[in-house]
Amino acid sequence: MRSIAILSGLAILLLFLQPAYSQCKKAPPPEPCTGTEPSPVNNEIMTVGIKKWYYGPAATFSQLTLRGGTLVVCSDLTITKLILDSGTIVINPGAKLTAGGGGSGMIWQGGCAVYNHGRFEITSNLTLQGPYASAARPNILMNTSPAASSRSFDYLVINDPNSFLINNGAAQFHGVITDNLAAPGSVCLGYTSQLKQSVLINKVKDSYVAPSGTACVSVSSFSQFLDTLTNHPSLLACISSGHTSQTGGANKPNAWGEATRFNACTDCASIALLDLEPERPRINRPTEEAGIKFFPNPFTTQVQVSWAAGQKPEAVMIVSSTGQPVYYARTDGATANGMKIGLPASLPAGSFIAKLIYPATTVVHKLIKIQE
Repeated sequence: MRSIAILSGLAILLLFLQPAYSQCKKAPPPEPCTGTEPSPVNNEIMTVGIKKWYYGPAATFSQLTLRGGTLVVCSDLTITKLILDSGTIVINPGAKLTAGGGGSGMIWQGGCAVYNHGRFEITSNLTLQGPYASAARPNILMNTSPAASSRSFDYLVINDPNSFLINNGAAQFHGVITDNLAAPGSVCLGYTSQLKQSVLINKVKDSYVAPSGTACVSVSSFSQFLDTLTNHPSLLACISSGHTSQTGGANKPNAWGEATRFNACTDCASIALLDLEPERPRINRPTEEAGIKFFPNPFTTQVQVSWAAGQKPEAVMIVSSTGQPVYYARTDGATANGMKIGLPASLPAGSFIAKLIYPATTVVHKLIKIQE
């Protein structure tokens, strides 16, 4: 029985060390822009094989249509009505594209991609759907790096198995809806990325993933779940004190799945794991109430964690400073007051984050490992 328990624990740890999803899709590099390339004009229709660069002073187009063409944005451009039937838009670092549906929402139906290395402002609802999307011709909205940002005060709707939001930077929407036809992993969050929204509606199991390390999604107002959000504990869920979750019918209130939840949370910055003050736990209720202690700290290979009576967590997880899990154990066999954690001697010295996982919250504490 002990062997079975050990094997089960190793299997669980391997699940954490080997995420269920591969890394988020990679973006092509920014496009060179010398100022001599052909530039688009207002009301132009760009078909397959046409590629143009906007590099002039800030300007506003009333309409631009892409039907298989490519637009490279090198400075600031506003398109009141962007019709993206298919094609690619690349927003270079330092550039900004502001675009909307011209009074109605934008709908991408397949083979549409925006690779944002700069800033993308969306002025209407945006729906990523079929019927022309496929594995070879997906719909992709991507913030390519930590320096990239996108924002909309309307909804982003994903309703096709070949449509994806990939965020490696900062994204903000009034609401994100992963609808019935969305695929697991349709919202892919890169390491340290932040996705902010007032409303989160999820109808697909494990639609959110954070395969490369810690990422954060914050929800300030309302959520509705028809299935669990994620199986990635590296996804941090920052849940506002004013948040409510839909009940009744087929709804599963607060079905965050394996996300590490922070209740009464202001924003993602407030739970950033890399700037915790030494020896100060970040906790969603008073430290005295939880009675959490780690000792010794700094440690070499073993550290003891203790908690107050009645405050036993469900599991203990330790992640590296890059968000990668190095230890995971359920506390089923632990005593009522604490447990000993043994880490490999080969683990390099440095900062680590211990996470004590409770049903409705998580306690986070910084640990320091030193060489023997």
